[in-house]
This record gives sequence, C-alpha cells and structure tokens, in this order.
Amino acid sequence: MTPSAPVKNFRFPRFAESGYTEWVLQGAKGIYDSEEQIRVEEMALRVYSGDERMTRELTLDSPQATIRLQENRAFSDTAIEIVGANFKITGTGWEWLGESKEIVVAADAVVEFTQAIGGGLSPAPEGGEARRTIIRSDQLVLQTTEEAYRFEFSGAVRAVSDEMDLQSNLLQVLADVPEGSGASPAPDAGNLDSVRQIIAREEVRIIQQGRIVRAGEAHFHPREGRATLIGRPSVEVAGAYLAGAVMRTHSGEFVIEGSSGEGRAQMILMETGGLGLQGMSALSAETIVLANKITMQAVEGGNRFTFEEQVEVMSGAVQLQADSMTIEADAADPAVMAESEASQAAEFKVGQPRHLIAEGGVRIEQEGQVATGDRVVFYPAEERAELMGQPKVTNGEAVLTGHRMELSPGQAVVTGDGTEKVKVELPVMPDLGFQVVGPSRERGDTDTETEAAQQIPPELTIVQSRQLLMVEEAEQTLFRFSDAVEISATNLEASCDRLDVIATRGHDDGAAEVSHQSLQVERIEAHDSVEIRQAGRTATASRAFIMPQEGKLVLEDNAVVNDERGRVSGYRMTLLQGQRRAIVEGGEAPGQERARITLPPLRDSRAD
Repeated sequence: MTPSAPVKNFRFPRFAESGYTEWVLQGAKGIYDSEEQIRVEEMALRVYSGDERMTRELTLDSPQATIRLQENRAFSDTAIEIVGANFKITGTGWEWLGESKEIVVAADAVVEFTQAIGGGLSPAPEGGEARRTIIRSDQLVLQTTEEAYRFEFSGAVRAVSDEMDLQSNLLQVLADVPEGSGASPAPDAGNLDSVRQIIAREEVRIIQQGRIVRAGEAHFHPREGRATLIGRPSVEVAGAYLAGAVMRTHSGEFVIEGSSGEGRAQMILMETGGLGLQGMSALSAETIVLANKITMQAVEGGNRFTFEEQVEVMSGAVQLQADSMTIEADAADPAVMAESEASQAAEFKVGQPRHLIAEGGVRIEQEGQVATGDRVVFYPAEERAELMGQPKVTNGEAVLTGHRMELSPGQAVVTGDGTEKVKVELPVMPDLGFQVVGPSRERGDTDTETEAAQQIPPELTIVQSRQLLMVEEAEQTLFRFSDAVEISATNLEASCDRLDVIATRGHDDGAAEVSHQSLQVERIEAHDSVEIRQAGRTATASRAFIMPQEGKLVLEDNAVVNDERGRVSGYRMTLLQGQRRAIVEGGEAPGQERARITLPPLRDSRAD
C-alpha cells in the first residue's frame, strides 16, 4: 500500500545493519512521492552514530526537505539549522549525505561555536564566562567521523572570536564528537574546548588587539593556546612591520623565524626618526632589522621586540651588527589604527621606540665612524646612545677606547674607570724635537753626526685622560681631553690638565673617489700645568700650542725650558722645528715673567 494523502506529524527511523539507529526523521507533513522519495515540511532530522555508543551527533531542522530513501540523502534550497554538541550552523540551500556522513550548506553559512579560538594570538582570557566564535562563509561542508567533526568553509570566510577577526578563502575546523547518548545537544552543551585544530589557507588575514597578521596558511591549536603561520607570514603593529619564513604564537607572544630558502626574519620600524644618533631629527627615516629569530611581546604601554642570532640594523645613516638586541616601543593609538584600517592603508602612524639595547659583538657604522663594544643602549627620543663593554670608536685615523661612551648628534663623551684612562690614537706627527740653548758638542763631533744621532722613528700620537669630548664639525674634529691628560708622540711626551686637539679631514692620495677620510692634526692646545719632555729637555708653562704642520711650538705664561745646556724662561716662547733658535718674549703686564737665559758654568780652559 502507498499513502494517498500527506502524513502529518510523523516519525520515521532508519537502522543500520548492526541494528543501531542511524537517524530518525520527523516532520509536520510528509508527502510520499515514491518508494525512493519523500517530501517533508517542517523537517526535524536527528542523526546518530549508528553504533553501540548511540550518540546523537546532529540535529537538522528545515522548513522543507526532500528525502531520497534509497540514497540515504536529503536536500533542500530552503534554510537549514544544524545543532551539534558545541556548535550551531545556519544557512540556505543544503544537502545531507547519510552514507558519507556529510552535510553541504550551499550559501550564507554561519557557524557558532561556544569557544574562543584565539590560538595564541593573545593571552588566554581570565575567568570562566561563556565565549563565542562565529564563522561565516559562502559554503560549508561538514563531515562527521567517529573521532571528530570536520568543517570546511570556502569562499569569503570570516571568523570572529572575542577580539580576533580572521579572514581567508578556505578554513578547516576539527572538533571532537560528543561522548555517550542522552538529551539533544545544544549550543551551550558539551566541552567548551572541543575545537582541537583550525587551519586557514589562502590570503589569511587576522586583526586582533591593534595587530594585523597576514600569511599564506595558519594552523591554530586552541587547547594549547598556540598557532603556526607559514607562507611569508607578517604582523603589523603601530609603526612596525615584521615578516619571516614561519611565525609561531603562544599566549600573545609572537616568534618569527627566517630560513635559508625564504630569507631572514625582518622588522621595519616606520617613521621612527632613525635609531642611534639621529633621534627625532629625521622623521621619514625607517629602521630595518634583520635576525634569524624575532620575538614580539605585549608589555605595559607598548611592545617588546627581541632579536637573536646575527642581528643587523639599518637606520638612516646608522648600520649596526650584534649578537642580540631588544627594542621597546610605545603602544598603538587605537583611533589611528581604526582610521588606517578603514582606509586600508599599508602603513601606520608610529609608536616611538623608547630604547634599543644591543649586546654581544656590537658594531656601529655611521658616516665614516665605526664604534664597537659589548653593549649599546639607544634612546632615540633623547638623540643619544650609550656604549659599554670595552667600547672603541674609529673615526678616520683616530681610534678611541675607554670604559664608557655617550654618543649624540655630532659628539661623543668618553670616560675611563678607576684603573684605565680614555685612550685616543691620532695620526703620526713630525718630530718636534727643538734645541733652545746653544749646542755643547764634545770635541770632534760634527753637525752631521749630531743630527744622525738624533733621528727618531715616527710614532703614533697617543693621548690618555680620564674624560674625552669629541665634537664633529663640518670641516674638522675637536678632541677635548680633561683630567690627568698624558700625551705621547714622536720625540715628545707631555702632561696637562686639559688638552684640545683639532684635526681636519682629507681624502687619501688626493683621490676624490676614495671614501675613506684621513685625519691630519692641525693644532694642539694644552692648558694648565703643562709639562713637555723631549730628548733630555723639559718645558713647562700654563699653556702650550703645537702646530705640527708649521713645525712650531709656543709656550705661554711662565714658559720655562730646561736641559743640560741651561735654562730659558719668559712669558711666551716660540720654538721652531729644525732651527737652533727660540723666540723668547717677556710679559708686558706686571708680574709676568721677563725673558732670560741661564747657562751652565763655563769650564776652566786651563784644564784642557
């Protein structure tokens, strides 16, 4: 017999070969078309596991449906609502395939999970309040197995979970199936961490807490609070862009690594004004950092970036290398981020870096200067940097070493510690050995023999003191030494309380294309308690001026020269290299030294 009229409020079960229930079909009205097909209005389909577990896996409700009994299939172009142990699905146009346990939602698919799926992009939320994840897509395929629900979203996928907004072309979600049997599942029932894995593919884009993350593919593990992104992943925060070969996140911490095939991990700080010595003076400068591994963490008021293994920095005119480095930058302005997102701008306004710390084998190059040390701290807003751990600065032919250096635009302050002084190596100066008092050669000596005996090999000019200020100017460099200054040069040793060395720059060999600039000492000014020692003679004064290029030494204010030949004194004394004479001047003001010479006693000629 076949029904000749619609059947109302019916219930129709189907059993597996094992005898367990596969599904139960209910409806407000059933229309029997044939042995193969039934049309149902107000359909309610309950799907079970079909085994001894007797687990109710899904409920399907639709205004209309067509059931193909022999094919174990149902379909409709009307709306559908599907409820599982931890989710609810809605959409339009659907098909249920009983043999393969698949459901296809053709359009406007929306799935709501009672679980947040941040996957490590932010710290785990506190408290046990109910959380939600809503996923929308053009199409959805849901497959049920004994182990899991498998969701496959395609076409303009968007997942919103707490503060995370994810977009991609494809998305897969793997969730646990319920255990046991009992009441009908509901969105609030079941384990709140039933989603075990999420995989997003093709043009993945995530917005969360002021960050924009992009990748070719992203794997989320919600239970473990972590995610892995591949396919040139990148993350943008206020004023910074990071990218690499692979990105891993855990509880809000981002780790970006490079690879041999895809290059090193990198970070770009945009409109920072440059790090190092430029500070805020050039707001268009970008800072590029390369490393094998970069870690980004949210800290109070901003973000911390840690760089490991072969760190390289390019920031304006500054280039830096180190074993490791840390940057702390201010937080994003939410209003700025919202404005940038609305306009789909690729760059964001800058959160100014607070400081940068580089450690281990630090090397800094800037406009011809090279600085090395074990540790450097940059303060961009203050336009200064501190270099520590056997710091050394090479400026042309000048080499500076000390205990601590503070660098700022155009100048460096170098200090020593309690045991070692600041040391500067300057270019070789000519022999400034002067003879002041007439010669007293032994009988038989000739001028040639005396000059040959006095030839001294050239030596570097070395200055040491407890503190040094180096000032860079357009055409010259000033080295200002203070506190216990000592000088050693070719045929010259000296000491004083303060010393200024003025050096000018020039190109080696006179070739314009040579970028290395040489230094030439133009003038040395010594002040306070000046003492100069040269080949058996000593000169003292309150001030001394050495002009190496002119071969001139000027002693001033109580100038005195002593050697075995006698003593010369005056207010001012000018000694000329290569000339056996000195210009001695007396002072005109009261109390200033008059010019005088004191010779040793004459020998008694009768003793010869």
